[in-house]
Amino acid sequence: MCEPQIMFDITAEIVEGAQLLIVQVFPGMATPYYIKSQGKENGTYIRLGATTRNADLAALSELENRGRNVSYDGLPYRSLKVTDADIAFLCKDFSKRAKRKITKADLENLHLLTGRSHDKATNALAILLGKHEYTSRIQCARFRGTMRADFLDKKDYNGPLCKQIDDAYKFVLNHLNMAIEINGVVHDEKYELPPKAIRELIINAAIHRNYQMNSSVQVAVYDDRVEISSPGTLYGTLTLEEALSGRSSIRNKTLARTLEKVHVLEGWGSGFQRINTMCQEYGVARPEFTEIGDMFRVNFYRHNNDEKVAMNSKIGDKSAINSKIGDKSAINSKIGDKSAINFKEKIVEYLAEHEEARSREIADVIGLKISRTKDYITELVEEGKIVSNGANKNRTYSLKK
Repeated sequence: MCEPQIMFDITAEIVEGAQLLIVQVFPGMATPYYIKSQGKENGTYIRLGATTRNADLAALSELENRGRNVSYDGLPYRSLKVTDADIAFLCKDFSKRAKRKITKADLENLHLLTGRSHDKATNALAILLGKHEYTSRIQCARFRGTMRADFLDKKDYNGPLCKQIDDAYKFVLNHLNMAIEINGVVHDEKYELPPKAIRELIINAAIHRNYQMNSSVQVAVYDDRVEISSPGTLYGTLTLEEALSGRSSIRNKTLARTLEKVHVLEGWGSGFQRINTMCQEYGVARPEFTEIGDMFRVNFYRHNNDEKVAMNSKIGDKSAINSKIGDKSAINSKIGDKSAINFKEKIVEYLAEHEEARSREIADVIGLKISRTKDYITELVEEGKIVSNGANKNRTYSLKK
């Protein structure tokens, strides 16, 4: 039924006297794979959370690029005419950041320019210059409380990508608290969260986002956390567990290579582990990494719960967490009200992106047991934020209009 041909392996195994045929399907490189009778546009499906849906044009285009082993940021951006002023600006900015002279030849070697005469722009060049699509920006906001309701401050940063990163980083620091740390006779000022980790998270969001999606990177500061949302899930077949363990799959290879060469990005693939190390040394809880629908999100919690910090600094890895506190429900029971608020926010945000969903689907997306998820759903219904539709097994939930 599928096109191209699916590669798989079949083995036989006897289990309790019954012979089983085990079919293992491997991730393929010739994407997109689609149902032949429906055609590529209608027969390509993707998995988002607990749902299966038709691939939209952005997802289909990215799958086609993967199948050709090319990245979107390396393709020509035909609507941009490169000027001498553009080249001079990037060379000057990159030279300052790299602390060495960057020339047009360097930009050519980084594949920012294309064409026979190296005078055509790639998507990466347009993004770095701030001349790509309008959604290639970083939106920043400071909200009152823990929900997206009351704005205290709001900024949209367009223009050159490196300046967007700089401005978003400064925005977050301006809304974080400072503490005085006394070391003998010296008084040191210290942010409540490690600045280097915050900058690294913003850089990751800008580099690894899907620039074909009609959405922006969003950086939100709440009373209890800094939340960074990036359009697009993890790239390719990379899973969240693999990403946290250090494996990488780079969506925008030209951007990543360029920002590494000019010392904006420290290295490929080690970002999450480096951030966790920064947090452990700083004495704060590690960020929470999640995929919500077609978006990757990081929650970096402020005013950290002492027990949560102790877990991160003393335990250090998932196996130790499992052996010492049992499971995720144990963590949730210790963190208390803050955790409940965060999970309820996730439910509301998921329903904001989907017309309706079942409780099982919601539980899979937010990563909780079904019983606990139903408790939060019930609370949200009672608070008038969501409504239930249907009854018993057919019941779904949606945002209150």
